[in-house]
Amino acid sequence: MITIFSPEECASLTAAFDAVEDKNEEKEVFYKNSKGVYNLPASLAYVDRITKRVQQRYPGAKFANSYTRVYKRHSHLAIHTDRQELDISMSVCIEDKNNLEWPLCISTGTYSGKEWDNSADPAHFKEDYLGVVLPLGQGALMEGRKHPHWRDELLCGEAQRAVYVFYHWTLEVEEKDKSKVLFKSNSPEATVFGNFLDEKECAEIIAQASTKLFASQVVESNTGESVPHENRTSWGASFNRGETPLISEIERRIAKITGIPVENGEGIQVLRYELGQEYKPHYDYFPDDQPGSSVHTARGGQRIATILMYLSTPEEGGATIFPDADMEVAAVEGNALLFRYNTPTQDTKTLHGGAPVKKGVKWVATKWLRVNTY
Repeated sequence: MITIFSPEECASLTAAFDAVEDKNEEKEVFYKNSKGVYNLPASLAYVDRITKRVQQRYPGAKFANSYTRVYKRHSHLAIHTDRQELDISMSVCIEDKNNLEWPLCISTGTYSGKEWDNSADPAHFKEDYLGVVLPLGQGALMEGRKHPHWRDELLCGEAQRAVYVFYHWTLEVEEKDKSKVLFKSNSPEATVFGNFLDEKECAEIIAQASTKLFASQVVESNTGESVPHENRTSWGASFNRGETPLISEIERRIAKITGIPVENGEGIQVLRYELGQEYKPHYDYFPDDQPGSSVHTARGGQRIATILMYLSTPEEGGATIFPDADMEVAAVEGNALLFRYNTPTQDTKTLHGGAPVKKGVKWVATKWLRVNTY
């Protein structure tokens, strides 16, 4: 066990968690009677500090995501291993006022499969295990992809609960994941990745989209309906999540660099901008004060991040602009721009647009990410 948070930090994290009204109802078969929040902003404030400690043991560890979860009476965590992108995990107790002594069970056996087989009999993994009870502020570090782990049913009073924050890191980078960070900004919170897609992948997506282009639309603020608008003059094509093998692979990469599960993403939208076409400055989140927003947030909750993947380089123009930050990102084939807006307010400085194409053609693939499963 490792001391991660002071009592004051635990209280602050718990208060921030309780303040989130739209918590994710965990639908995975591994969980029961549990709700949580991915990448709670308060939890992300400690990432650098904790990652430095983890890197003392695992030098190649790269932060993936955090998840804050509350457990109540009859909660349990079925035996499983973490998904492929989450090699190292840390569980930290941030509230347990009743000293529930609810152990995290970690098998000493190792699992070699790519994904956990929930239909297999896990009895042999439970024959030899380590049971870890975490006091307030203490964390347990483990290789969650390798060692199956679980929590038996929480037997406590109706009003009792335990709250944990989980951090995950990735260790191995596959050969095809060659993207590099070219630029980072704090306001807006944005990152440009070079070589996110290779030339062949860009060409394949363009070919798939070319057969089903339609006039791009925008969300009407009062009704939530998608309608044509003079502010957006491109052509677009939509893909369902996982529609093709390449789409699935790209969605895997996006989940890896964002720490947001694939299931929280909308389908990829591919856009073609011809000479003079543009998308005037706008926000991607759904404003709380617009009646039509509720139509979209009813499924998956609010948008919290956008990733733009440039599939071609226009000869002139076509940059992504952020007027409130006086920032411009050139459209370069293979690059990707990720920007986040954890709160749907203008303070995020994520007002952005696609500048007019002055020469040539711009192709771009867009994906929006939600706070919950979409």
